Amino acid sequence: MEAIKIDWRNEPIPLVENSASALDYHEIEIDLGNPASSEPLVDADEYGLATANYYGRNDGLNAPYYRAFEKALAKIWLRKSVALRLRSVNEVLAPYGAELCLLDCYRPVALQKEVWDHFCARAKETLDNPDESEVVNYAGHYCSDPRGFDENNFKTWPVHSTGGACDLLLRARSNKEHLFFGSIFDDASEISYTDHFEKLEAKSSSEVEACRNRRLLYWAMTACGFVNYPYEWWHFDLGTQMWVMNSGDPERKAYYGYMKSPE
Repeated sequence: MEAIKIDWRNEPIPLVENSASALDYHEIEIDLGNPASSEPLVDADEYGLATANYYGRNDGLNAPYYRAFEKALAKIWLRKSVALRLRSVNEVLAPYGAELCLLDCYRPVALQKEVWDHFCARAKETLDNPDESEVVNYAGHYCSDPRGFDENNFKTWPVHSTGGACDLLLRARSNKEHLFFGSIFDDASEISYTDHFEKLEAKSSSEVEACRNRRLLYWAMTACGFVNYPYEWWHFDLGTQMWVMNSGDPERKAYYGYMKSPE
């Protein structure tokens, strides 16, 4: 096994304050003339990528949902270049004995609406008598707003409907067990913020483990060109409007737009 030169698990994730949310990227234009914009969606399994289709699970083990979503697809789909880049991530993870496991990538708008409704319902349960704007703001930290979707208007496209957004975690290559990240996927709380454990002055042993695993995922994905969404340790983008927004690079251009469902 290749020796680890710089152990990413010891490299802190940059702290982010008052980051833009999934409500804020829609004005970013998409260069649909870029050749990558016409790439097809591909089946993650065919590219040797491990998958655990979170929204399609019907075994009740996908907290906080404990059910399959009606509009979930049977497979995990993503853009071809995204799949190739993720294979590169697995190469850099190999010395750590880890590999990626994809939970969700391309998401049809119908499924996006189901997920949005979940987070809106969660807002109403969590907040004290919230008005509509407070519900939208809460849900928009964890989900693109699909209301008003127009196939012909890039300002209405949910980021997961482009095939360039990935929700994923790490698992051990040896036994395929998921590594510990300190929160469940789609946990709508501050513990899901990527830098959550970096901000703790004192950490328990489990918090140290979660922090190290988040660092490894963050730096491995970053090394291969992906950009993390600061409110979700599991969400990374390539070529999307959120990829541009969270990169902080004013010269960067989005090139993945809306795609119709392959199933």
